[in-house]
Amino acid sequence: PAEAPATPEETRLFLRAIEGAGAGFEYAMFLNAAERRLLCLFQPGPYLEGPPGLTHGGAIAAIIDSTLGTCALAVAGKVLTANLSIDYLAPVPLGTVLLLDGRAERLEGRKVFLSCHVRSASGDTLHARATGEDGDTPGDPAGAG
Repeated sequence: PAEAPATPEETRLFLRAIEGAGAGFEYAMFLNAAERRLLCLFQPGPYLEGPPGLTHGGAIAAIIDSTLGTCALAVAGKVLTANLSIDYLAPVPLGTVLLLDGRAERLEGRKVFLSCHVRSASGDTLHARATGEDGDTPGDPAGAG
């Protein structure tokens, strides 16, 4: 993992532009298109701190959204997040390696209904679970569909 910030003033702002390997979002994604499933290995760096020593909930939400969005892209093409609901079950210490298991549960036209479980790499701790819906969004200037 990257070295922790030197002072408290350098922490607790995970939305900043982060320079340096290992300081922010470090992840790799693996798609199984046949199963409509995407696995993501994620290790939060020190600039993703929320409460002291713990990963900011917004950073967890961002990696869940990215995991589910990539899964939806693989099964339905270009879509946007329409809904994301997250249950936070256990805090995530900074530097912990997590496994996100994202799945496209069902398709209804261009809507993709998704689920995600966020576990410790060992599988012992369920840190969060989420459901999401991706699809065409009315008024999308980019024309997702």
